[in-house]
Amino acid sequence: MPGMAADVAVKALLGAVAATGFAVLFNAPRYTLVWCAACGALGLTLRTLAMACGIGVELATLFASTAVSAFSFWPHNRLTLPTHIFSIPGVINMVPGVYAYQAMTGFLRFVQEKDQAIFLSAWHDLLTMTTILMALAFGLVLPSLCLRIEKKTL
Repeated sequence: MPGMAADVAVKALLGAVAATGFAVLFNAPRYTLVWCAACGALGLTLRTLAMACGIGVELATLFASTAVSAFSFWPHNRLTLPTHIFSIPGVINMVPGVYAYQAMTGFLRFVQEKDQAIFLSAWHDLLTMTTILMALAFGLVLPSLCLRIEKKTL
């Protein structure tokens, strides 16, 4: 268990650093960077813990992105800024770049070697990447649909 705690702590730190970097890249106001870092740390921590409990990467990503999006309502209400300033940098570190790379290189290897196992592995990586992206998108939208109080205008 100490190894797991250290792994979660490292992932939380790296998630905070990555989210802060993307927030700076997207020109988020300076006073929001702490909240963006908190969203990034929360997302990667929850996904790591969910995957350690045996949940697949797709459902773990859905759970983590939903939690980050719901958490982003807290600074939204305090600072009266849009939620996506906090949630997008928080979930962008969960984008499945490794699966995209493996799918692309798998398809390129299949063209050269004509091996059916390589083709199936590349398709598996492509489908995993697609479902993770869908989980990220759905997790970002779900709390907004459920928690947002609709303002009535005349």
